[in-house]
Amino acid sequence: MRSKFFDLLTALNGPQTVGSSPVYWRSFAIVCGLLLLYPLFGEDYAVSNNGFLMVWVFLGLSVCILWGYTGIFSFGQTAFFGLAGYAYGVFSINIPPEYSMLAAVCAIATIMLLCAIVGYVIFYGGISSLYIAIFTLMLTLLAETLLSRTSGPQFRIGSAVLGGSNGMVGVPPLQIGSGDFAIVFIDKPFYWLVATLLILVFLGLRFLLNSNWGYLMVATREDPLRTQLFGYDIRRIQLITYIIAGGLAALGGVLFASWNNFIAPSSMGMTAATLPIIWVAAGGRASIQAVAISTFTLQWVNQQLAYGGGEYSLMFFAILLLCTVMLFPQGLVTTIELALEAYLARRRASRLVKTQLIGGRL
Repeated sequence: MRSKFFDLLTALNGPQTVGSSPVYWRSFAIVCGLLLLYPLFGEDYAVSNNGFLMVWVFLGLSVCILWGYTGIFSFGQTAFFGLAGYAYGVFSINIPPEYSMLAAVCAIATIMLLCAIVGYVIFYGGISSLYIAIFTLMLTLLAETLLSRTSGPQFRIGSAVLGGSNGMVGVPPLQIGSGDFAIVFIDKPFYWLVATLLILVFLGLRFLLNSNWGYLMVATREDPLRTQLFGYDIRRIQLITYIIAGGLAALGGVLFASWNNFIAPSSMGMTAATLPIIWVAAGGRASIQAVAISTFTLQWVNQQLAYGGGEYSLMFFAILLLCTVMLFPQGLVTTIELALEAYLARRRASRLVKTQLIGGRL
């Protein structure tokens, strides 16, 4: 049993992710514990709002594994985020509330199928990296435009009215069970659900990125031609990674719609498509940990600035992106992480030298 535990830790560690020492994992366990215990002493509004902020981390991680690890610069993750919210709304409104979890699974599966179709066109169609960004941006804007033109009662799927630019209202929250035994994921239960999913996704991504598949992703990013000459099908690597990233964005979209009981085309607009790129660039696109921290923090800042007016938020993000590109090309959070890791390594080396000197004198 102990051997299997250490084998698991070895699989979670590797050069593709930051942090591998016992101190890191103890700190990680403490952070996870505090994250899960927070609702017990936090105010209801703050708990619910922090759960909402964590939802966006899934979208940030989606962009991170595409752009940071595979070299695919995509604006389309916001489209999958928004379309997943709509898909969940359509499924959940048309079935009994106790089957809302099934609706969430169906919505995510639908978006992953859409990602497979779009990804096949992109990667097997030979679209260059520059045009991938343009293609995915057009996909996002097309989804927003089409859904904005669905005003009127005739635009409905079963009982679900699409709502045009006003959005789809009445999206049910996630729920397990029925009657007196029902668990409805709102407020604190929703927070626990999102926090648990986030921890599981984070560990799953560490396992993926440090596996052989993760090395292929990085090889595709660094030198796709050489990777192909070694006999690997880089189109297949890109396609499967694109589907996984789409699933992460879809998970965020489903959680967003269930928390908000609402989804609108504005969730796929130009501003919405740009923000995840800024989160990833500011955090550090080659670190899922940095992206998780930066996404949560910047969405909180965005929320605070939005109270005073949307123009302040846009100005802040424009300045942040400019400073990141000029001063912290690796990302602000990643730069701090690397500096801390180097400091801890120097301390360990210093202690080792002192121990050897004392041992030599003895």
